[in-house]
Amino acid sequence: MRINVSKDILLKALQQVLKAVPANQRIPILAGVHIQALTNELIVTASNSSMTILYRIPGEDSSLTVQRIGEVVVPARYFCEIIRKSDSGMITLEVDSSLRLSISSEHTQIRLCGMDAVDYPAIHPAENHAALKLAVNNQLLKDSILQVAGAASSSEHRPVLTGVSFQYRNHRLQLTATNGVRLASRTIDVEHDAEMERHIIVPGRNLVEAVKIMDGEDRTTEVEVTNRHIRFTANHIMVQSALIEGEYPSLHHVIPHTFISEITIGTAPLLKAVERTTVLASESIIRLETTADTLRLLSQTAEIGDIEDEVSILEKNGEDFTISLNGKYVADILHGTSSDFIRLRFTGKMSPMVIHPLNDLSSTFFLITPVRTAK
Repeated sequence: MRINVSKDILLKALQQVLKAVPANQRIPILAGVHIQALTNELIVTASNSSMTILYRIPGEDSSLTVQRIGEVVVPARYFCEIIRKSDSGMITLEVDSSLRLSISSEHTQIRLCGMDAVDYPAIHPAENHAALKLAVNNQLLKDSILQVAGAASSSEHRPVLTGVSFQYRNHRLQLTATNGVRLASRTIDVEHDAEMERHIIVPGRNLVEAVKIMDGEDRTTEVEVTNRHIRFTANHIMVQSALIEGEYPSLHHVIPHTFISEITIGTAPLLKAVERTTVLASESIIRLETTADTLRLLSQTAEIGDIEDEVSILEKNGEDFTISLNGKYVADILHGTSSDFIRLRFTGKMSPMVIHPLNDLSSTFFLITPVRTAK
């Protein structure tokens, strides 16, 4: 293999794919980055047992010249650091018969010991036939994932809850996640030629990485689902994630369908009040109390102090209520919504609080289980 490639574009590719290489990776081949030169393209790949990120550098202009095809795996973080500190301009990469990679720039020549690419995890051709293929607007998919993925569990006690449920049915894609205390769900319309159903579970942490490739509001991300993986492709980058095996719990019975009271309130002022109140909230627990036209937020930490804040209610239906919630969870929800106003639905002192963005009442909702307190 021998190529000339622009430092800037190679560094950009490395910075993207290295998100798939954990800092404490103990398997040498998985601590490496796969460099593959094809006739008119350079493919840079990093992978672990759960996620693969692939970046394609096309040979469309003077930023890449392939003189000889080939491939090699080299230590990822050393290689990235070398490229980052190289002189600006073009870099020459050349692999010899002993798999040693020479990195040459204007004044420097560095050699890295490489590994045989045959041993590197491959994107299996047998899985190239997708059971489901969708094209979704970048911004829509990005917003949906960010709104939902934060509710996934971080505990491996129930692996399925560390993932986000993707359920495609009747041209609609529903994303749902829960950690047993909070739940987030959003449903988006997706065009697809065939009438079919598909239900998978995707690791939440991999989805957060996939979001980072979804740039450009008017562009689309191609989503492909195979028997074992889901792939997101956009802007020369592909993120492939393994699926979580298991049955996602049915959540229909935990979603309240009636409510005692509801209020409509401005998202920004409520977020600021929640963040202020959570500062002195013991174990992040804040109390919400309504009056005729005001939502009061209260918190305290013994021997430190207490906070009381107020936000004006724009509209109210039903009786006054008091409920204690995790303030950090409430703030996470408010951060993730683009709606200027939200609706809070009270379903009982020890029943989940339902939160809807006002501009998306029918397809997006969040649940937070209340916390039992002395008051």
